[in-house]
Amino acid sequence: MLERLSGYIDQGLAVIGKIVAFLIFAMIGVIVFEMISRGLFDMPSSWAHELSAWMLTLFILLGGPWALAKGQFVRVDVFHAAMSPKMKALIDTFVSTILFACFAAVLVWLGGKFAYGSFLIGERSATGGWGGPVWIAKAAIPVGGALLCLAWVSHLIRLWAAVKAEAAGGEDNA
Repeated sequence: MLERLSGYIDQGLAVIGKIVAFLIFAMIGVIVFEMISRGLFDMPSSWAHELSAWMLTLFILLGGPWALAKGQFVRVDVFHAAMSPKMKALIDTFVSTILFACFAAVLVWLGGKFAYGSFLIGERSATGGWGGPVWIAKAAIPVGGALLCLAWVSHLIRLWAAVKAEAAGGEDNA
């Protein structure tokens, strides 16, 4: 049952991650538009640079959980790779989860307050003439944090499934 839950989480994160990955073409379009507008017509836009920075933020915050779910996150593999599945599961469950929870709590709780405050005051972009709603970009912080939490749960389920599979394989060989 937990493996099925992990599969659903991974599928959902993959859908979000793939949508975000394809949005890179929109970001490329914005940057190319700005390059042509500025370089050929000497008419820089007031919104393209800021929008491309917001999009990059969205890619990191919404695409990062997919990378975590796929096991492509940063860690010091010198020691971790040589560990048994059980040791990996124990360390990630008890040590890494504490560190991860602190990080995720900041993203979800403080990021949520940050985004909600921006929404309440109707904050608009102050750096460009386009006046884009800032709360949309800021809302990616708690949403990304929540998605990271789901990815972490799925990661832990997969680790313990590997421990279970190793134990079952060891019993067959005995």
